[in-house]
Amino acid sequence: MNNVDIEKAQQLLYVWISKFENRSLDSIKQKCDYLNEIFHLELPYPIWGIFWPLVFNGVIDHIGKGYYALSEPIVLNYGTHFYYINVFPKEVNREYVSIGISLSETFKEVGCKTMRPSATAILKSYPCIKDIVDAFPKSLEDESKLNYVNCKSKRGLAELEEGGLTRYFSLPEQLYLRQLPSREFNPEAYALSYCLTRVVNQELNGKYNTSTQRLTMPSFAIPFMVYRVLLLECMASKQLPRKQGSDYFFEKISKGTVKQLNRIFCNSIQYE
Repeated sequence: MNNVDIEKAQQLLYVWISKFENRSLDSIKQKCDYLNEIFHLELPYPIWGIFWPLVFNGVIDHIGKGYYALSEPIVLNYGTHFYYINVFPKEVNREYVSIGISLSETFKEVGCKTMRPSATAILKSYPCIKDIVDAFPKSLEDESKLNYVNCKSKRGLAELEEGGLTRYFSLPEQLYLRQLPSREFNPEAYALSYCLTRVVNQELNGKYNTSTQRLTMPSFAIPFMVYRVLLLECMASKQLPRKQGSDYFFEKISKGTVKQLNRIFCNSIQYE
C-alpha cells in the first residue's frame, strides 16, 4: 500500500461517481472494496481510506437518505489566489492540489458559484454539539444493556447489538438517553456524539497554540463539516491540513475561528 495507489483508487472512484446523478453508500462501499482488492491496498476499512477523504475535502456531498454525489462546482476567491472545486476550466493555468481541487493565481468566470470564504462566519451558524445530540430521539431502552465506548466512566456514546447495531448517547446518572440516527440519515451523528463523549468525560477535542496559530485536533471522529471549514481557513494561506499520527494539524487558524469552535465543542479546546 502507498499513497500513490490510494490516490489512483480515489480518482477512479471520483470519476465513477461523477458519471451518475448519485450513488448509494452501499454501492460506494462495494466499489471501494473492489478498488482495495485490485490495487492491493490492504486497507482494513477501504471506504474510510478511499471514499471518506473525498467527502472531508468537500468534493463529494451527502444528498440525503444514504446517497452521495459530486458537490456543486464552486470557485473559492481568496483575493490573491483561487481554488477551483469540481470545475476544470482549460483556459486557466491551474496547479493540481488534490482530486477535484486545483489552485490558480487567475480568476475566470466559469459559470458556477464564487465564494469568498469566511470560516468564522460559517461556524457562527453551527449549533453546539450538546444541542445537536439533545435533539436526537429520546429512548426508553434499558441502559444496563449498553456497551459504552468509554468502559470506565460508562458515560456518553454506547452501543447495543440486538437484531442489528444501534447506538445511543447515555448519561445514566441523569436518566438521559438519546438514540443516534443511522449513518444513512445523519452521517455526522457518530462523530458528533463521540466528540460530546470526550466533553462529558473531561477529555479534549483539540489544542490551540495562540502564538503559532496551530490547531491540533484528534483525527478520529472529527466531524467532516468542521474539517471542511478548517480546510477553507488553511487554504487562505495556500496550505492543507496535515495528518500526523492520530492528530490533524491546521495552520494559521484565527483566534476568532477557534472561539467559535470552542463554543461548538463545549469549551473542550485547550489554549496553549
